[in-house]
Amino acid sequence: MESGKDGSDGTRSNLWTVIAIAIVAYAGCDMAHEVLGHGVACLLVGVRPLALSTVALQTGTSSRLVAAAGSIANVVFGMLAMWLFRRGRSFGAGRYFLWLFGALNLLNGTGYLLFSGLLDIGDWAVVISGHYPHWAWRAFIAAAGAALYIGAIRLIAGNMISLVRSGDVSRRDVGRLVFPSYIAGGLLLVAGSALNRIDPSLVLTSGVSSGFGAMVGLALVPRIVEKRTVGGAGPGAGASAAAGPLRPLPFSRGWVIAGVVVALVFVLVLGPGVRLS
Repeated sequence: MESGKDGSDGTRSNLWTVIAIAIVAYAGCDMAHEVLGHGVACLLVGVRPLALSTVALQTGTSSRLVAAAGSIANVVFGMLAMWLFRRGRSFGAGRYFLWLFGALNLLNGTGYLLFSGLLDIGDWAVVISGHYPHWAWRAFIAAAGAALYIGAIRLIAGNMISLVRSGDVSRRDVGRLVFPSYIAGGLLLVAGSALNRIDPSLVLTSGVSSGFGAMVGLALVPRIVEKRTVGGAGPGAGASAAAGPLRPLPFSRGWVIAGVVVALVFVLVLGPGVRLS
């Protein structure tokens, strides 16, 4: 079979397109947390934002509502993206973006609960500060985070399984859609956090923990899809080959340009931070 520009055999998605979409999705997830979550909450409760960066929206005063709003926004936008994804009829770059953006937001929003509960740091540590017994509150949000995170993985994998069973995506292409995105997006968040002017420790507690820790559920999707679509693991299992034409993502100059621009702005502008007041 004739190979494409990226060395694929024509049944696998273009690597550069996948990476570019991942960069836009990861940056969008981070800004949904900081701007549409923390930022909008600041406007609602009258808290003054001081600076915006990839790792934080710094404010003049502390607020439980503002702290909680970041994760809540991630879950809301994650569910909205997945709803729009399910309304789509064919697979393409736009629908893949919706799936990935929804997945990242759901994993980040629910994973933050687990992260804060276990380590007693981050947004939800602010939310439960002063509540006693403190260990019980930590245990509660950690348990809630774990349960919601598992539920998010099931939803994310289930939506990808629907693409495989419908014949839009090859089972072999799922890893191509997931692993490069996980690595590229994680490196983007680490690079953005490396330039922060707040605290060097945020490279680990924000960049690495969000980019690779919170999103690790994404890396589990290919294995789940393989198990659920091979050998009669349920209705429609193994039917992907006959259901419809495969639609691997082709090379997209527009998405690649968007990915480069977003990466530069995210790392070089938002990385060091932008003063708001």
